[in-house]
Amino acid sequence: MLGARDHQPVDTIPPVKSGHALTATHSAAGLRWLFERRELWGLTMDQLGILLGGIRRRTLTDWQKRINHGDEVEVSRDTMDRISLLLGIHKALTLLAPAGHEQLAYEWFQKQVDLMGLEGSSIRDYLLEQGSMDALYYIRRNLDAMRG
Repeated sequence: MLGARDHQPVDTIPPVKSGHALTATHSAAGLRWLFERRELWGLTMDQLGILLGGIRRRTLTDWQKRINHGDEVEVSRDTMDRISLLLGIHKALTLLAPAGHEQLAYEWFQKQVDLMGLEGSSIRDYLLEQGSMDALYYIRRNLDAMRG
């Protein structure tokens, strides 16, 4: 469904445009955070590439090596938006978990749920199956709504 004024789907929230340009330092920080959580989310490097919009494993491995050596990595705005959405999903899951039980956030990401229209799929599997920015926004909005 399109909004009358902006001609964008009503259920899609456009990325927030900040006044500050993103730098390679921002990219490296986001990727470092994501690489630290990849295994906790039960993701292979190929699956992480799907969540980041089709980034190849070889590219991700190169980025990880560069970051581990303290180098900066510059990524596209699309990739940074996806990292930001994954960070928001993680934050929302962490806030839904009881204090001191952050591990539940990682488990909830991987467990099958009947919430948010996922019909018994896990958040992880839903995001991998959809592979889209809209899916990331959908999960993020619904988790934020659950938090109240």
